[in-house]
Amino acid sequence: MDRIVSIHLDRSSSTPLYMQIYEGIANLIEKGAISYGEKLPPIRQMASFFNVNTVTVVNAYKQLEMQGFVKSRMGSGTYVSFLPEKKNFDEFPTVEGVASFSQETDNSMADAASHIKFDFAGASISPKYFPVKDFKDVVNEVLDRDGGYALEYQESSGYQPLRESIKEFMKIEHDLLVPFEEIQIVSGAQQGIDILAKAFLNFGDVVYVEAPTYPGAINAFRSRGAHIVEINMEEDGIDLNVLKKHLAQNPPKLFYTMPVFQNPTGYSYSSKKKQELIALAKKHNFYIIEDDHISDLYYREKPVLLKALDDGDKVLYIKSFSKLFLPGLRLAFLWVPEIYSDKTALAKYSSDISSSGFFQRALDLFLRKGLWCKHVRRLRKVFFEKWQKTHEALAMHMPQEVKYNIPEGGHFFWLQLPNGYYSMHLYELALKEGVSIMPGNLFYLSQKPTEGFRLSFAQISVQSIDVGIQKLSECIKQQIQNTYTIIQGPDERPLL
Repeated sequence: MDRIVSIHLDRSSSTPLYMQIYEGIANLIEKGAISYGEKLPPIRQMASFFNVNTVTVVNAYKQLEMQGFVKSRMGSGTYVSFLPEKKNFDEFPTVEGVASFSQETDNSMADAASHIKFDFAGASISPKYFPVKDFKDVVNEVLDRDGGYALEYQESSGYQPLRESIKEFMKIEHDLLVPFEEIQIVSGAQQGIDILAKAFLNFGDVVYVEAPTYPGAINAFRSRGAHIVEINMEEDGIDLNVLKKHLAQNPPKLFYTMPVFQNPTGYSYSSKKKQELIALAKKHNFYIIEDDHISDLYYREKPVLLKALDDGDKVLYIKSFSKLFLPGLRLAFLWVPEIYSDKTALAKYSSDISSSGFFQRALDLFLRKGLWCKHVRRLRKVFFEKWQKTHEALAMHMPQEVKYNIPEGGHFFWLQLPNGYYSMHLYELALKEGVSIMPGNLFYLSQKPTEGFRLSFAQISVQSIDVGIQKLSECIKQQIQNTYTIIQGPDERPLL
């Protein structure tokens, strides 16, 4: 309640009191002053504090829920379900964060989360794989070479030599010619999404996203007041029949996609679906945001980027370096048609003026010395072994009723429980056994119960994969063999 006291109502304003309360709480949530999973004060307590009718607070809470800031749980209260950008980084919540938002009303989940032995939830690369020595050498060389100039502010579009290195990198790695003036350096892929949302969206514009998808993108589009439409994913990309039906009724301004090793499913688009998606973008005049979050980590064939097929300047491309490199560097780049360069540059400038010039210089040298390719080759070898081990363990231990995909790269497997058995409940069972997963409802707009869940091998060691999946399989068997009823929202839907 101590943070709520900062909200002051203007009773002489034409803005309704419930909207003032809504805006005040939403602002605190966006700033991170009220955290994900935190419970809001009870309605009567809020009404007493603001000296308003309880209906006023109810309407404010309803507005918060409509805009995706909170979720109400019958008999429990209203909880924050929004992650501010500064806490998002490249992954949704921590396991502890999921625990705080689970169906449990006591502290048992949070306690269990602190005793995880088998982490299949974490999506970021383990620090033990970071190229610390190579990076240290590069940092020292930058400081020796540039001295204090390395620590100056950088121009908003990015350090010119780095942009040139990226142009060369894209030519060598993907056989793509990127015009120098169309490269914009940004502070991570999340900021890239946010910049494109600011540059291209007005309040009420329609945005299509994959279902399931990366929650940080949903939050970025929500922050612009966009109307978000989910398009179901299939193993070879989005369901084109569903997409075409929506296009006939209400075409979007933007379509956000991860066509290679998608997060959370690990699915990749077929060549046919990539080509048809671009054709539809040209026909219905919308832009595609391609989030290339991990295409370097392939195990079979080198994937073809959607941007490589773009013959109409319809793809706005984002490439993150930090996911495979050093996440704390927060470096990525946008490739946007020149006619929109000014719009994206202005959005970037209003966000943080410029990305770290020092880290840009370090990444530039890292690329020029061939250290990036060396690092990625090493990761590909390490993660191929983990990918194989995960596949073998799933085939050996997982009940036949559970369906799963075999990704061509990345570090995500997407598993489907039988109909009517939900992943949030499995999450709770598994956590008590020291196993963490990422329940699928967190990757959907509505966050309603879903049978799907994400299994990541980014953090877990090769030696622990088999035992961890065996324990998870035992939890699934227990879930299938026993019936549990848990209240889920106002419709009291059974959660099995």
